[in-house]
Amino acid sequence: MTAQSWILRVEPDAAACRAARHELTRFLTPLVDDSTLDDAALVLHELVANGIDHAHTPMLVTARVRDGAVRLRVRDGSVVRGREQPHDPTATRGRGLQIVGRLAQRWGVRPHRGGKTTWADVGPTDARPAPDLYLVRPT
Repeated sequence: MTAQSWILRVEPDAAACRAARHELTRFLTPLVDDSTLDDAALVLHELVANGIDHAHTPMLVTARVRDGAVRLRVRDGSVVRGREQPHDPTATRGRGLQIVGRLAQRWGVRPHRGGKTTWADVGPTDARPAPDLYLVRPT
């Protein structure tokens, strides 16, 4: 099966999480099962929320789907890497990457010039998401 891609630019404001979740759901509905759809929407929500809270920069959000698996990426303008916080049942915040870590098959952060990309693979354990697209500047 060929990979299908989706891209969205979001600003670092309160409406970004909802807008990204809504648009991702529209894209994924015909492509993945309900469980993968729900997990992907929640993971994307948490990644965008982290970008809003910590990067304070516009974000480029992408998804690639192949064989029922989804690779989500959120690119922002901060070089500060997110990291999963230790579990604290009294904390009122700081569980976003814990949620990502529980729902994603794997996730990580890639630094790049001018920021970073946080990515997560969501879907069935035996599926492999499509590899990332790399934009190459023409010579």
